[in-house]
Amino acid sequence: MRTLFHDKGRLAKWLAAIFLLSTLLVVVLDLAGTRQQGESEARNQAAGLSQLLEERLSSGLRETNLILKSASDSNLVQMLLNKHMLSAEQEQRIDLLLQGKLRQMPQLKQIDILDSACYVLYSTQHNNAASQLKTDYCRWYHRNGNQDGSFTSTRQDHGQDGIVLVQKLLNQDDEAVGMVVGILDRHFFQTEVAKLPVGRFGEILVLDQRQVLQASWPAQNAHSEQPLNELQSTDVLERHDNYLQFRASSILDQEVRLYSSRLMEGFPFRVVVGIAERDFTRAYHDKATLAILAWLFTAALTLITLRSHLASIRQNRLLSASAARIRESEELARLTLDTAPVALILVATQTMRILRANAPARDMLQIPPAPLRHDGQPALLDLPLHLEPVNEWLHNGEAVANRETELQREDQSSFWAIVSVELMPHQQIPAALIALYDISQRKALENELEEKNRLLNEMAITDPLTRLCNRRHADQTLREELQRCERYSQPMSVAVFDIDHFKQFNDRFGHQAGDNVLLAVANALIDCTRSMDVCARIGGEEFLVIFPCTRLRDAEKVMARVQQVLAGTVFPFTDEKVTFSGGITDWRPGDSPSGMLSRADKLLYEAKMAGRDLMLSDGNPE
Repeated sequence: MRTLFHDKGRLAKWLAAIFLLSTLLVVVLDLAGTRQQGESEARNQAAGLSQLLEERLSSGLRETNLILKSASDSNLVQMLLNKHMLSAEQEQRIDLLLQGKLRQMPQLKQIDILDSACYVLYSTQHNNAASQLKTDYCRWYHRNGNQDGSFTSTRQDHGQDGIVLVQKLLNQDDEAVGMVVGILDRHFFQTEVAKLPVGRFGEILVLDQRQVLQASWPAQNAHSEQPLNELQSTDVLERHDNYLQFRASSILDQEVRLYSSRLMEGFPFRVVVGIAERDFTRAYHDKATLAILAWLFTAALTLITLRSHLASIRQNRLLSASAARIRESEELARLTLDTAPVALILVATQTMRILRANAPARDMLQIPPAPLRHDGQPALLDLPLHLEPVNEWLHNGEAVANRETELQREDQSSFWAIVSVELMPHQQIPAALIALYDISQRKALENELEEKNRLLNEMAITDPLTRLCNRRHADQTLREELQRCERYSQPMSVAVFDIDHFKQFNDRFGHQAGDNVLLAVANALIDCTRSMDVCARIGGEEFLVIFPCTRLRDAEKVMARVQQVLAGTVFPFTDEKVTFSGGITDWRPGDSPSGMLSRADKLLYEAKMAGRDLMLSDGNPE
């Protein structure tokens, strides 16, 4: 018997060790997955931001080229090229024309008209004297003939500090007769760069074909025309014709980042967006700390439970020894009851009366001590047993071994115990020996552990500020909903939006005001959406709403209600209304999560370009 209990104790120790090692392995694997997912999200963020910046800069340069092209189509410009002289009235008209073009593009600060010999015939900067220029675009003009119609440069020529955009001017016979030159302010690039969120330690570079820095974030104090060294990649992650993603140390501050480099189509510039490892591993480190603390807490509870279980095994060993002695002699049974460290009760099963109870049992059930007989020995207690569900087990003649259960006393108070019931005769009377081991404290610890685990699971999927879902949970839900749509062909819509001019709230009123705005948006989403809809905060001021089983027009109505609720929200720190801009799209067969989000992001960008405070969808693109 002693060997059996020894084997049980050793088995319990091995099981506890295996459990702790397996949970530790799960924690390590989960943290490794979190690290890999964080790096994948950083790569996607860098790729998306570089594409967005390239599109914004290319759009501005193309818009400038269109303005120059429209200016070159004027009859006054053709007359100036033919005659090289205009009347005072004609000079006034051409001046009004080109000044109007400058107002169309605030970043365009100068327009010059040059003839085929590179003489300046007209300049919006009237203090520029007419002279012959010897510039790189003059050389381009004479070298390429009519092959290329436009040219872009960033060099400084005769005080032209900025981005030089050149369009050839053609006569009626499609022969090059001159050039129209636009000087775009270099701060145009810096303004667009400053709009991109790349994290606290991120980096953005805009370089020309000579590797000269044109704009950067963080902004450089002084602009230099000296070429920079090439970024030396330590690990190439993805490569295409005009796109490269790699890991490298910064040429400015030596910080290791994930870079996304993209050439601007049609222009001699390259945009480079870097996401610092310190930014995308911050959530990993936070989760690692929580996971280690949770594992240590679990290990502590496991050791406490193991200790309790080993104590229970020892108590059961004592119980077995006590039962054997009871079978041999009533006197031995009485002595065992009185000396056993566990609560032991001897009960007559027919009358449900307590015959004997040792001191731990009397303390546990508040039973008075037995009276003494004439010979000085304690008599039988002969008290009714009120202990559910033990009374029911005895009534059914059920023997129980080491069963954890909640017991209820006569006064309706309850406690948890490990109960063993062994049926045995006592002086030819059917009886049962009941052993009780109090585990109320252990149960309280187990309930506390369960509550802690619930809180940890909630923290893993919840944004700490808004209490909405976080980006990771939203991405997982979107993948699951897409699988459901593919399987059952049910509709689904998603909305992506961010708060207009959110940075102004933080800059003017402080970050607490910005947090209040985020909470107001989150409350509006919760009030206007269903319980089955998933509302998530996926960025600083960017939100995502997933509408399962919802058509596009119904999602549009919901987002319109959110806009109405937010428009009626009054903030104590400002009279301005909080608005947001975004895009709504619906599921299409073969869609991927990135595809749907890309469509919504594109609509978001169009909404901002259209003046903000607007939700565009695939159903109302205008």
